[in-house]
Amino acid sequence: MPMVFTTLKNTNQETVIHFQSSAAESGTITIANLTATSQARNAATPTVNIVKWQVTGELASKINILRNSKIVISCAPENAPYAELNAWGIPLTNDNTSDIVITNGAAKDVTGILVLRKVAGWDTKVEDATYGAYDDPTRVGASTTLSGSPDKV
Repeated sequence: MPMVFTTLKNTNQETVIHFQSSAAESGTITIANLTATSQARNAATPTVNIVKWQVTGELASKINILRNSKIVISCAPENAPYAELNAWGIPLTNDNTSDIVITNGAAKDVTGILVLRKVAGWDTKVEDATYGAYDDPTRVGASTTLSGSPDKV
């Protein structure tokens, strides 16, 4: 069975992903695909920081989290390591424009959670503060159908 990824939360600024694996294998989180329903991709390069993580697993299990083929986190899940980097004010920004590859280094059961912060590459479709009653939450920008709307053509 391949590594399984489940998106637990996906908002404009944050995505929470749960992963699990039972075999020596790898899986990839493609950061350009982390668009929430209330967002649209823009021309900027998608940039995503790791702000929290936790991993658990069987004895003698091993997890590596890589970005741009470089290890950014390596741990023994049997010890249930955890880091809340935001609390320290230092999100993990190493190669933050690269996809996230998680490797189960042993044929052991492992599971974990990554909390990711989106810092560039998306625009919000919810712009109440800018457009007020003319906001169109289905697109970036104001409504094009309401009389008086700034984006009406």
